[in-house]
Amino acid sequence: MKKINGHRLSRVLFLIAAGALFLPAIQMQFRIFEVKPLNGAVEQIESPTLSSKTWFNETYQSDIEKFLNQNFGFRNNLVRIYNQLAFWFYDKTTARNVVIGRQNYLYEENYIRAYYGRDYIGDSLIVERVKRLKAIQDVLAKSGKLLVVAIAPGKAQFYPEYIPTHLKSDKAQTNYDTYLKEIISQGVNMMDLNRWFLSMKDTSAMPLYPKTGIHWSHYGADLFIDSLISFIEYHQDIDLPEYNVSAYALSEDYQVPDTDVEDGMNLFFTIDNFPMPYATIEVNQKGKTKPKIMVVADSFFWQLYSLDVMSTVFDDGEFWYYNRQIFEPSRLEATPVMMVDCKKKVLEKDVVVLLTTDANLRQFPWEFDERIYDELVVFDEQARLQKKQKIEEIIQTIRNSEDWYGLIVTKANDRGITIDSMLKVDATFIYERGRDKYE
Repeated sequence: MKKINGHRLSRVLFLIAAGALFLPAIQMQFRIFEVKPLNGAVEQIESPTLSSKTWFNETYQSDIEKFLNQNFGFRNNLVRIYNQLAFWFYDKTTARNVVIGRQNYLYEENYIRAYYGRDYIGDSLIVERVKRLKAIQDVLAKSGKLLVVAIAPGKAQFYPEYIPTHLKSDKAQTNYDTYLKEIISQGVNMMDLNRWFLSMKDTSAMPLYPKTGIHWSHYGADLFIDSLISFIEYHQDIDLPEYNVSAYALSEDYQVPDTDVEDGMNLFFTIDNFPMPYATIEVNQKGKTKPKIMVVADSFFWQLYSLDVMSTVFDDGEFWYYNRQIFEPSRLEATPVMMVDCKKKVLEKDVVVLLTTDANLRQFPWEFDERIYDELVVFDEQARLQKKQKIEEIIQTIRNSEDWYGLIVTKANDRGITIDSMLKVDATFIYERGRDKYE
């Protein structure tokens, strides 16, 4: 009798094990259980098409292997479990450039490098950049327009006490230190948000920075826009719309981007965190002046752009993301900067804001200073015509190359823009990089 029961138990265990082996395949085919997608830049691989050509050149076998590796049942859960175990037992993460600090405060490595001066680009480059900004500011001021540089605090600047021991070192000269010195000495309009936020760190009624995100809190972003409005009103002698914030409430129902670094880690369980402040925003436009504005900035401006300040506080303002793409409330698609007349765009505005965090000062202001300086300060009509002619020559060279033109067509389709627009973008990019030979 015992022997029979033993056989039955073995069969049951075998069936359970077999079912466990087949369950991922069943889940892949029928999607019985809902599985949370992974966060971050995950390129979805489509199921390849089987044909005699793809079979015999072996691309089908390779592509189907990639597809199955990405789409087998419960893959996302298994990835999260792996990431969770690595986080719990080894303080490790598979997320690129993410640093797990003390008490599980999360950083991106470039903010730590900026804090210690490990990304310092040198005095001379910064001096030249600030000189160009001052010249641009002076030209705009003659037409009653305002340029202002705003430097936001980075996560490592705000929370250096949680940087892991193995990444700490003596502080060297930083890009922030030199930019601050040069901006002050050369007389460029500036909002030093870094110093301001640090002065409020121990007295602020609400958190200015999250624990598991890399950007300032919604409260911090609101402080910036309120201060920017006051700054513009003072310098331009105008009365902007009122940016009214209701009473803040602390909540663990986190809004984007307060846990953006943690989200990118794709863990199975959330990290212990403190509540973050959220409020309702109302803008009073009655009897107010809405200036035309452009904000050349890194990702720190996304929170404010998503709150529609470019249309409620300003007159159809433009967000020049890293000086590469232009986002406007009135347009669904971003416009590549290389497709527009930058000089015309700048002269149409009442206010130009250059916003960056310390981690991006090594590239700031993303060549905006060079292009606008050339076109606005030392503008040469003959040089402009020569540039236009050169770009047209590059476009023709691309059209004459079957392979190159094919790549342009593919890129245009991928980006949802016309082929002519894509030709202009690529030709301008080549021209700006000074390439005289075309491949």
